[in-house]
Amino acid sequence: MYLSKFFLDPANRQVQSELANRYELHRTLTAQFPNKNRKEVGLLYRIEIPERHFYQPITLLIQTQIKPDWSRFSQTGMLVELPQVKEFTPIFSEGETYRFRLLANPTVRRKQEDGKRKRVGLYTAKEQQDWIQRKANLGGFTIKAVKLMDLGMIESIKRQKNHTYHIKHLGIQFDGILQVSNGEGFKKSLVIGIGSAKAFGFGLLSLA
Repeated sequence: MYLSKFFLDPANRQVQSELANRYELHRTLTAQFPNKNRKEVGLLYRIEIPERHFYQPITLLIQTQIKPDWSRFSQTGMLVELPQVKEFTPIFSEGETYRFRLLANPTVRRKQEDGKRKRVGLYTAKEQQDWIQRKANLGGFTIKAVKLMDLGMIESIKRQKNHTYHIKHLGIQFDGILQVSNGEGFKKSLVIGIGSAKAFGFGLLSLA
């Protein structure tokens, strides 16, 4: 597993464009892995934007399952310095505790009147807290403390064949403390990410 950190130039037009359309950012990142399938790359990413009144680079965190080559990306003018890359080979044991951050799109599938199951967003703090607890129970860890920050609706545009789709995802940032209950199960959660809409910048679980 590899972790990369980019510092994006907020004045760069491509940065501005792709921050406004997270799906295009996903396409730009996956294009750096030609001839590799999506599952092999295992790309997860998260954007962390500083307070607006400071002119600061925008942090882009990326996790991949194979070693990345960011040389082409470094020539786009989107970065203020070369990417930072490190290998990450964790082994987790039951009882270990970590601080964590997760930007997620909390959703559930619910049966509709036509009998089909549709993914719907969870908009109350209670629903969102219950959601992260369920993900923890299934993912080999328990939540010891958590704080939620509502980042609002994150909009993207996805073009497919002759259609253009305007897509909105509710972004909830979870910060807190977790404890490992199953080492292998937790590692799997870290590798595959948590929740839906991973192509739009959700699901990356960061630990400290």
